[in-house]
Amino acid sequence: MSEWIDKSRNAIKSSLLTTLPIVVAAILIPFIALNIPSLMPESETVATWFQRCGAIVVTLAVWIEIKNNAISGYIYPSGISTSEYVVLKKDYGLYFNLIKWSGFILAIIGTLIWGYGDILLQNT
Repeated sequence: MSEWIDKSRNAIKSSLLTTLPIVVAAILIPFIALNIPSLMPESETVATWFQRCGAIVVTLAVWIEIKNNAISGYIYPSGISTSEYVVLKKDYGLYFNLIKWSGFILAIIGTLIWGYGDILLQNT
């Protein structure tokens, strides 16, 4: 394989590995907001504190998308591609898509929490 593919693999691996903790954090933030009341300011209710965590989830989801977009050209190139791109897609396409979809789903969930999280908790 060429030097280019080695550099591409390193860039993809680095991006995917550094994105994984962001995904985990975005998933855990709502649970932390609900289950660790010592983090909540005294002026907040649990419902509004939960609602505010949605903004953090959305921010992390956007960060996931930005990091994923940085490597998308390696896996899904536009225009004419070589067999080296096929190898990268085969090796990393599944992980890339899992991260991509998790970012998308987290953005939706975060937006719903941000917009309606207080209502959800007030009616339970």
